[in-house]
Amino acid sequence: MEVYFYLEGIEKLVAKLKGTENIYVGIRPYGFHAGNMSTLVAYPILLCREMVRQGKKPKFNIYLFINDWEQEKLDGINPHIYPFNVLPRHTTWQFIPDPIDKRFSIVDFWEPVIVNYMNFIKYYYPSVSLKTIRNSAMKTHPSMKKYLLKTLKNPKILLKIFQEYGKKPTLDKAIYASAVCPKCKAARGNTNVLHKDYIVHSCSYCHRESAGDYESFEYWFYHKPLALPRIEAYKIDLNITCCDKYKENDHLIKQQLTKAYGMITPLPKILYTPVILGMNNKIMGKSKGNAINVGLDKLVQLLEDNPKAETIRISRLI
Repeated sequence: MEVYFYLEGIEKLVAKLKGTENIYVGIRPYGFHAGNMSTLVAYPILLCREMVRQGKKPKFNIYLFINDWEQEKLDGINPHIYPFNVLPRHTTWQFIPDPIDKRFSIVDFWEPVIVNYMNFIKYYYPSVSLKTIRNSAMKTHPSMKKYLLKTLKNPKILLKIFQEYGKKPTLDKAIYASAVCPKCKAARGNTNVLHKDYIVHSCSYCHRESAGDYESFEYWFYHKPLALPRIEAYKIDLNITCCDKYKENDHLIKQQLTKAYGMITPLPKILYTPVILGMNNKIMGKSKGNAINVGLDKLVQLLEDNPKAETIRISRLI
């Protein structure tokens, strides 16, 4: 696995690219701010610009993965101290209604907003293609089914890797996937795989027991192993992601996960982008109440002015 950092890494990376690679970016379907824009819009544009500078035509296939299987809110002993032992507090983004009009899904609201921002890439580089894929839409894909069932059957595979390679303490018991209760939509309870792909789920909220084949359920799937079916299904060559993942030893964890799960598809190169800090000097995030929106031109300029910076703070003056 090759890793590259910030603007100074783009020149070296582009020297190894043809321009037709498959690129992977991902986001939860809730909000869009300067931190997201840096990774999903600004850095792909800067990558394409460097391709042109080196005499290559950017014709990348960019896959935007919408993580609607992520938990809406975190639960666990202490999600900050034990990030490898988190659980959904109740359900996933897939089942959250639009807060303005509950006839609609929050995913249906935010997905086009995110895509509209990413279309700036195509505006400047029309030969680049953009495809949006929800996790829930991948449910029946053989790669997703294979890795999800393996995770449901044996979470200890992941737990051992997190304990050895993660930089945060990890408790001795954890789960990393769960069926969603068909009745109350809670992603909490006991999920067991019987036979090949027959699921039995006992909900800890409404206490309903549900059973059926794999396709009968929706799921919560922890984001670390979730990367594997995406990479395998779409033959990803490059992942653009924020460097806070690097600090978590995410690259080492992925290497161990591929071995443990027996994934043959090579891991992609990784381009790490700077952490964008909000007004409170903490990593920008919708749930932290420090999200800031800035124009793409100003954001690109800020990134160019800090080509080696690991963290960049959005000033009130920008």
